[in-house]
Amino acid sequence: MSYCINPYCPRPADPLNANNRICRQCGSELVVAGRYRIVKLLGTGGFGQTFEVDDRGFAKVLKVLTEQNPKAITLFKQEAAVLQRLRHPGIPAVEPGGYFTFIPRYSKTPVHCLVMEKIQGENLEDWLATRNQEPITQQQAVGWLLQLTEILHQVHNQQYFHRDIKPANIMLRDPAQIKAFGTEQLTLIDFGSAREVSGTYLAKMAVGQQGTVISSKGYAPPEQENGKPVPQSDFFGLGRTFVQLLTGKHPLDFYDPLNDELRWRQAAPHISPKLADFIDELMARLPGKRPQSTEVILQRLAELDLMLHSRGKSRGRFTVLKPANRLLNKLEQWKMQLVLGGGVVLFGVVAVTQVNLYQFGLSKVGNAGAVADQATLAVTQNVLSLSEATGATSGGMGTDGGLPEAIASVNSPDNSAPGKAEAGKILPASASGNRQLSRTIAVNDIKLSNTLTGHSQDVRSVAVSPDGRAIASGSFDGTIKIWNLETGTLIRTLTGHSDAGEMVSSVAIAPNGTLLASSSNGYGGTIKIWNLATGELLYTIAGTSLGVSSIAISPDSQLLASGSEEGNIQLWNLESGEAIGTLNGHLGTVFSVVFSPDGKTLASASQDGSIKLWAIGTEPTEFGLAQTEKQQLSGHVGTVFSVAFSPNGKMLASGSADNTIKLWDLNKGQEISSFSGHAGTMFSVAFSPDGNTIAGGTLTGRIKLWNLASGELVETLSGHSRWVESIVFSPDGGRLASGSGDRTIRIWGIR
Repeated sequence: MSYCINPYCPRPADPLNANNRICRQCGSELVVAGRYRIVKLLGTGGFGQTFEVDDRGFAKVLKVLTEQNPKAITLFKQEAAVLQRLRHPGIPAVEPGGYFTFIPRYSKTPVHCLVMEKIQGENLEDWLATRNQEPITQQQAVGWLLQLTEILHQVHNQQYFHRDIKPANIMLRDPAQIKAFGTEQLTLIDFGSAREVSGTYLAKMAVGQQGTVISSKGYAPPEQENGKPVPQSDFFGLGRTFVQLLTGKHPLDFYDPLNDELRWRQAAPHISPKLADFIDELMARLPGKRPQSTEVILQRLAELDLMLHSRGKSRGRFTVLKPANRLLNKLEQWKMQLVLGGGVVLFGVVAVTQVNLYQFGLSKVGNAGAVADQATLAVTQNVLSLSEATGATSGGMGTDGGLPEAIASVNSPDNSAPGKAEAGKILPASASGNRQLSRTIAVNDIKLSNTLTGHSQDVRSVAVSPDGRAIASGSFDGTIKIWNLETGTLIRTLTGHSDAGEMVSSVAIAPNGTLLASSSNGYGGTIKIWNLATGELLYTIAGTSLGVSSIAISPDSQLLASGSEEGNIQLWNLESGEAIGTLNGHLGTVFSVVFSPDGKTLASASQDGSIKLWAIGTEPTEFGLAQTEKQQLSGHVGTVFSVAFSPNGKMLASGSADNTIKLWDLNKGQEISSFSGHAGTMFSVAFSPDGNTIAGGTLTGRIKLWNLASGELVETLSGHSRWVESIVFSPDGGRLASGSGDRTIRIWGIR
């Protein structure tokens, strides 16, 4: 079918127009803008009509404005401008040129049109109806709150607010359309009522001028009904929406007019009082009593998620299995009797014997997943320490076999020897004087050695200097702090971002040790380059309108890569700050960028769940430095927050919101293995300098370390009280630094 969008056409749905280019009734073009054939009418309401269109084989949505008053035209153009600037899986995509005007035949009045992505699915109001108004679960509520707040974060960062948050304006994508995003992807629609937050607007509100009243009863806050909405008005609509989702009833069903209260909690007995308190805070009558920004909401949600997921679960202690062997059980009983007896000399002799017998017993049972319990490990470590002091040698504990075949083949220097772990051991360029991590980190090998305090907001990023003497930390408070890594002494604080009212999203130190780069993902979105030794600000790069979320410096200290919240990656000449290339392909924030050790490949991770590998050319062209997408790694079912190359560049590790760290063989483009610590989102990931250990920072505030050879979880570090957003090993492998939402940097010493 071909539908005519001329508002004066006497029969726009004439079936005889099916294959025509010109309407039989009015003579207007049926293929609008030379590419859009209108298939069917989807709905009518407000100021216009909505159609499904065919865009050269792809289904899209066309909104047509039917009102011609200046205010309606302004709002329509505003929706087009907002959607064209926002690139996020939770917002309908509008391509450049998506807004246009169409002039019907025999008319001089233009018809305003907007083409956007067609969201497959149903809005949450209809979705609830199909479920007989069955409420969502607490876990689902926290996840959806997080998704919608991340969407609003993008909108508010563009200096707009939505003004009409309600279930009917939130789409739940069809499962067939969410493979790239994970599960249950929400999309916020209808930006026709979005309002720009400008100084002029806020000044008008302050002196009592009334704006256009756009109000959905039950979801709009008092200030909006009075014609004076503010950004925090969106949070009220968000709270009311979740009252409906958690109870299955419209918010006004719970309204008590005598006391001006919403008595809804009794209808949601399945949720925690803490979550209910938070939703009530979102719906506070006064805007000043609500959370003041999306950043605050995201932080509160992470705390809620941490609290709700920690109930009834392990505190992250290393769990071990006892060997199913009578000899070993007998040895355990014998050891405990000796410990209780306090025979120090006899204990030492028997303990050494026990280690040897234990290894003999393991060899007989085939290492069938059997390891010692924590008491045995403690004894073993004491014995090994005694052996080292006396010059004795021991076979050690843990698995004695080689690397798993897939990892060994990647780790092996000649890529052909999957045999023993030692053959695949990655050594630093200069091993002299560098004490690397041992092949297997045992329990208690890592101890907290220092806690650095001074930031007033989340520590988003940490970086260690190439000489291992200094550590830089970037925070939401807008400051960058440089510390002495050995002593923990604060060397200096850089305030360039905070002076401009920006937050610091990422820091990176050039491999040559001379420069420090930092970026902002809040208002402003700049990149700043500093002299690391003096703290002098050398120059500032204007980033993107939404902000820069991640940066990385190439191994030769020549290039800077920046990942934006708009979904693209830019390459810069680090010395001059000149832009030399743009990489497009992600849908959603690019949370992590990293160069391979040889500098020829750039890896990027995004909110859309994908990991992309880009070939970075060495020869400039007339269009800038040559770069192409050479590979995409797919396997995560949630946002990928962090990626890291192995020291030999043959593997890539990725941490995701699906609670896993995945390991990839870059030669084959295949997943090798997946590590899960059952600790929620993996925000950060890092390889040890020798390539034998992989570390992950989690939502629960813990750091988990796995032995790459065996895949064994060998250590869980508990010290942070909130999520770990960044982790990095020192160049010599002797320290691990972590930055957290608890506003601290913790330094862990590795024996």
